[in-house]
Amino acid sequence: MTAPLPPSKAGPLPAARVTSLDGVRGVAACAVAAFHFLYAFRPDVYARERTGFSLDDLPVAALWNGHFAVAVFFALSGFVLAASSPRSLREAPLMIGLRYVRLAVPALISSAIAWAWLTGFPDAGRAAQALSGSSWFRWTYQPPIPPLSQALWEGGIGVFLDGTTRFNNPLWTMRAELIGSLLIYGSYALLKGRTRAPAMVLGMVGFGLAEVYFLVAFCGGALVFELRDRLRDNAPVGWLLFALALTAGGIIPGHAAGSGLIGPVWPYLGAYGVCDIAAILLIVSVLITPGLRGFFEHALLQRLGEMSFPLYLVHVPLIVAPAAFVFDRFSPLSPPGLAGLFIAVCIGSLVLAWGFLVCVERPLLGSLRRLRTRGRARLAAL
Repeated sequence: MTAPLPPSKAGPLPAARVTSLDGVRGVAACAVAAFHFLYAFRPDVYARERTGFSLDDLPVAALWNGHFAVAVFFALSGFVLAASSPRSLREAPLMIGLRYVRLAVPALISSAIAWAWLTGFPDAGRAAQALSGSSWFRWTYQPPIPPLSQALWEGGIGVFLDGTTRFNNPLWTMRAELIGSLLIYGSYALLKGRTRAPAMVLGMVGFGLAEVYFLVAFCGGALVFELRDRLRDNAPVGWLLFALALTAGGIIPGHAAGSGLIGPVWPYLGAYGVCDIAAILLIVSVLITPGLRGFFEHALLQRLGEMSFPLYLVHVPLIVAPAAFVFDRFSPLSPPGLAGLFIAVCIGSLVLAWGFLVCVERPLLGSLRRLRTRGRARLAAL
C-alpha cells in the first residue's frame, strides 16, 4: 500500500470502491451483534433515565450501540447506492428489481434458519426473558412456533410489507433498505449532474423535519458520494469529526437529564436522528483521515466487511435459541460465564456467517452482476 499524499497535495477521492468503508461496515455488524446479546441478557445496559457515569456514557459505547451501527449501515447504503445508480430512467426498474432480489433472497434464507433454531429450542427465549427481564424477546416468536411456510413468507415478502418479523427481528431493516433504494435510485434516475447534491441536502432537511431519520442517513450517504471529489486528506479535521461522530452517535441514549450546559443535551446523544447525522460524519472522517482509512483497510476488518451482511442475518437466531437455552440452563451466570457465552456466540456467528457468505452471498452477488450486465446491454440495444 502506497503512503497517502500530504494534505496539501492529496488529490480527489477516486470513484472506485472505497475499501475502508467495507471495514467500517464490518465493525458496525459486530456492534449490532454485541447490542443484541447485551439486550437479551444484560438489558440494564440500555436502561432509560440512568444516572451516574459508566462506559455507556463514553464514545467507546459505539461498539455496542446498535442504533448507531444501523444508522451507519443506512448511510453506507446511501453512498453505495449513489455509486451504483441507474444510468438512465429506463434502467431504474431493472436496478430496483435487482436490489429487491439482493435483499429478499438472504432475508428469506435467514428467516428459514431462524425457524430451524426456534423449532429446536422453542422455550429458550421465554425462559431467558423470565430470568433477564429483557423486553427484547417480545420481538421473537414463542411457542407455538409458526410453520416454515410463514417464515419463508415473512422473510421474502412480508417483512418488506410490514416492516417487521418475529422470526429474525433484525430483518426490520429490509423494508428501510428497500425504501432507501427506491429513493436513491429513483431520484438519481430523474436528476442529473449538479442537481443531485442539492436534492440530497433538501432530502436530509425534509426527512429530518418529518422525523423519517433513516432516510436522512440514506440522503447523507449519497451526498457524501456526490461531494467525494471535493474531499481532501485532512487528518486534524478528520480526527475531530471522528470524535464528534462517536460522541454524538455512539453514546448509549437515555441518560437522565442533568444541570448545566451539557446536562439537557446528554439524553439525546445516540438517539434516533442524532445517530444518523453522526453516521454521516463518521463516513466523512474515514474518507479524509489517512490513519482511519489504514485502520479500516486492515485485512481482518476487510474480511469482516465482506461477512457483514451474513453476520447481521445469522447472529440473532443463535442468541434467542441455543444461547438463551444455555443462559437458562446454567443461570445464574457469573460475569466470566456470561463473557464465555458471548465469546461462544461470536464464534458461532462468525462460522455461520462464513458459511452464509460462501453458500449464499457470493453466488447471489455474482448472479446479480451478470443479470445487471445483460439487462443493461439489452436496454442499450433498444
